[in-house]
Amino acid sequence: MKQKRKPKSKIHLLAIVLGILFSAFIFFTIGIKVISGFFDDGPGTIKLSLESFLSWDNPGPYFITYTIGYVLVFLKPLWGSIIIMAANIYLLLFAAFHVPPIFAIIGFVVGALYFAYWFFEKRNHKYAA
Repeated sequence: MKQKRKPKSKIHLLAIVLGILFSAFIFFTIGIKVISGFFDDGPGTIKLSLESFLSWDNPGPYFITYTIGYVLVFLKPLWGSIIIMAANIYLLLFAAFHVPPIFAIIGFVVGALYFAYWFFEKRNHKYAA
Protein backbone atom coordinates (compact mmCIF):
# COMPACT_ATOMS: atom_id res chain seq x y z
CA MET A 1 0.00 0.00 0.00
CA LYS A 2 1.43 3.36 -1.01
CA GLN A 3 1.52 6.14 1.49
CA LYS A 4 0.48 9.59 0.39
CA ARG A 5 3.24 12.14 0.72
CA LYS A 6 2.52 15.07 2.94
CA PRO A 7 2.58 18.36 1.01
CA LYS A 8 5.53 20.59 1.79
CA SER A 9 4.98 23.69 3.84
CA LYS A 10 4.85 27.10 2.22
CA ILE A 11 8.12 28.07 3.88
CA HIS A 12 9.84 25.04 2.35
CA LEU A 13 8.42 25.74 -1.09
CA LEU A 14 9.48 29.39 -0.85
CA ALA A 15 12.97 28.32 0.27
CA ILE A 16 13.26 25.90 -2.66
CA VAL A 17 12.08 28.43 -5.25
CA LEU A 18 14.21 31.31 -3.93
CA GLY A 19 17.15 28.96 -3.42
CA ILE A 20 16.99 27.63 -6.98
CA LEU A 21 16.66 31.11 -8.47
CA PHE A 22 19.48 32.54 -6.38
CA SER A 23 21.71 29.50 -6.92
CA ALA A 24 21.20 29.72 -10.68
CA PHE A 25 22.03 33.43 -10.58
CA ILE A 26 25.16 32.79 -8.50
CA PHE A 27 26.20 29.96 -10.81
CA PHE A 28 25.85 32.04 -13.94
CA THR A 29 27.57 35.11 -12.49
CA ILE A 30 30.32 33.60 -10.33
CA GLY A 31 30.34 29.85 -10.95
CA ILE A 32 31.22 30.08 -14.61
CA LYS A 33 34.22 32.27 -13.75
CA VAL A 34 35.34 29.85 -11.02
CA ILE A 35 34.98 26.80 -13.27
CA SER A 36 36.82 28.49 -16.13
CA GLY A 37 39.53 29.51 -13.64
CA PHE A 38 40.34 25.84 -13.09
CA PHE A 39 41.09 25.35 -16.78
CA ASP A 40 42.19 28.79 -17.95
CA ASP A 41 44.18 31.82 -16.87
CA GLY A 42 42.30 34.17 -19.13
CA PRO A 43 40.68 37.46 -18.22
CA GLY A 44 37.47 37.20 -16.26
CA THR A 45 38.39 33.94 -14.53
CA ILE A 46 38.60 33.45 -10.78
CA LYS A 47 41.53 31.51 -9.34
CA LEU A 48 41.03 29.92 -5.94
CA SER A 49 43.76 29.38 -3.38
CA LEU A 50 44.02 29.04 0.38
CA GLU A 51 44.71 32.77 0.68
CA SER A 52 41.49 33.60 -1.16
CA PHE A 53 39.52 31.59 1.43
CA LEU A 54 41.20 33.53 4.23
CA SER A 55 40.74 37.00 2.77
CA TRP A 56 37.65 36.54 0.55
CA ASP A 57 38.95 39.24 -1.78
CA ASN A 58 37.18 37.54 -4.68
CA PRO A 59 33.73 35.91 -4.77
CA GLY A 60 35.10 32.41 -5.46
CA PRO A 61 35.21 31.22 -1.83
CA TYR A 62 31.66 32.49 -1.33
CA PHE A 63 30.48 30.49 -4.34
CA ILE A 64 32.17 27.29 -3.11
CA THR A 65 30.90 27.70 0.48
CA TYR A 66 27.36 28.57 -0.62
CA THR A 67 27.26 25.60 -3.00
CA ILE A 68 28.45 23.21 -0.27
CA GLY A 69 25.81 24.61 2.10
CA TYR A 70 23.08 24.39 -0.52
CA VAL A 71 23.87 20.77 -1.36
CA LEU A 72 24.10 19.94 2.34
CA VAL A 73 20.75 21.58 3.08
CA PHE A 74 18.99 18.68 1.35
CA LEU A 75 20.86 16.08 3.42
CA LYS A 76 21.16 17.90 6.75
CA PRO A 77 18.88 20.96 6.73
CA LEU A 78 20.22 22.45 9.97
CA TRP A 79 23.89 22.30 9.01
CA GLY A 80 23.28 23.35 5.43
CA SER A 81 21.27 26.40 6.49
CA ILE A 82 23.91 27.36 9.08
CA ILE A 83 26.66 27.14 6.44
CA ILE A 84 24.64 29.25 4.01
CA MET A 85 23.87 31.91 6.64
CA ALA A 86 27.46 31.96 7.95
CA ALA A 87 28.87 32.35 4.43
CA ASN A 88 26.58 35.30 3.80
CA ILE A 89 27.37 36.96 7.12
CA TYR A 90 31.08 36.53 6.43
CA LEU A 91 30.64 37.91 2.93
CA LEU A 92 28.74 40.93 4.23
CA LEU A 93 31.27 41.68 6.96
CA PHE A 94 34.55 41.06 5.17
CA ALA A 95 33.96 41.36 1.44
CA ALA A 96 31.29 44.03 1.25
CA PHE A 97 33.60 46.34 -0.71
CA HIS A 98 34.26 43.72 -3.40
CA VAL A 99 30.78 42.20 -3.75
CA PRO A 100 27.40 43.96 -3.74
CA PRO A 101 25.63 43.42 -0.38
CA ILE A 102 22.46 42.24 -2.14
CA PHE A 103 24.20 38.88 -2.72
CA ALA A 104 24.66 38.44 1.02
CA ILE A 105 21.14 39.58 1.89
CA ILE A 106 19.33 37.29 -0.55
CA GLY A 107 21.64 34.37 0.27
CA PHE A 108 21.02 34.89 3.98
CA VAL A 109 17.26 34.87 3.38
CA VAL A 110 17.61 31.51 1.57
CA GLY A 111 19.50 30.06 4.55
CA ALA A 112 17.04 31.55 7.02
CA LEU A 113 14.07 30.06 5.15
CA TYR A 114 15.63 26.60 5.21
CA PHE A 115 16.43 27.07 8.91
CA ALA A 116 12.82 28.12 9.60
CA TYR A 117 11.56 25.07 7.71
CA TRP A 118 13.85 22.80 9.75
CA PHE A 119 12.79 24.47 13.01
CA PHE A 120 9.05 24.18 12.30
CA GLU A 121 9.40 20.56 11.16
CA LYS A 122 11.25 19.64 14.37
CA ARG A 123 8.65 21.44 16.45
CA ASN A 124 5.76 19.72 14.66
CA HIS A 125 7.35 16.28 15.05
CA LYS A 126 7.92 16.98 18.75
CA TYR A 127 4.28 17.83 19.38
CA ALA A 128 2.94 15.10 17.09
CA ALA A 129 4.70 12.34 19.03
